[in-house]
Amino acid sequence: MTPLVNGEPADRAPVGPWALHGFSVFTTLRVEEGAPVFLDRHLARLAAHARALGLPHPGDEVVAQDVLAASAGGGRLLVRVTLGDGIRLAQARPLEPPPAHAYDRGVKVVVTDRTVHPELARFKTGNHLVYRQAAADAAAAGAFEGLLRDPSGNVVDGSRTSPLVVDGDELVILEGGLDGITREAVAAEATARGFRIRRALRSRTSGLLLLAGTGVGLVPAGAPTDPRVRDLVAFFRLDRHPPS
Repeated sequence: MTPLVNGEPADRAPVGPWALHGFSVFTTLRVEEGAPVFLDRHLARLAAHARALGLPHPGDEVVAQDVLAASAGGGRLLVRVTLGDGIRLAQARPLEPPPAHAYDRGVKVVVTDRTVHPELARFKTGNHLVYRQAAADAAAAGAFEGLLRDPSGNVVDGSRTSPLVVDGDELVILEGGLDGITREAVAAEATARGFRIRRALRSRTSGLLLLAGTGVGLVPAGAPTDPRVRDLVAFFRLDRHPPS
């Protein structure tokens, strides 16, 4: 699909600090038949991260127009919007959700030796090398996801998902990494279903690990035995019933 550079179709984007040095912020949205999911939340986070890193922001309306233009072909898509110094890039690709068995039986996860950046971990930036390394570690181990730690050894993020842990009636959001939008939606839905929400740092993930992300919905690291957790996973699964 042809990317948009500063709102116009282009074969390639100009190279600059945004690409060479990771001096950029981005967000990836799911689009269902032309309708962006959680658009307002993505716009707000992108603007906040751009401000925090001193990057120019064209305004939410402009970014939203780029999302709609990039997804004009319809279908189920993932649209990535990148903001850098002097560039605004929007790219769409087909959504390829995990297979049914990932939601039903769970997936393999490895805790890598990769450490998130001590200053940039909570921002979705183009400085993405360590996440690519964690993803490569997971692939080498035949795993669905590779988790990253903070300098103290706490599990705080995934290469492409945000981790949570179900522990009885409690849903623990593992802090220290990116403020995942899908994960926050999961927390809101879990609250409505009677779970208590706690935010914490953990060096170990006792309980059932869950992985939330735009391109996966909610995937368990092992088959859920609690029917409430199965229902929560089912609500966010993308292979059959995409939430909106």
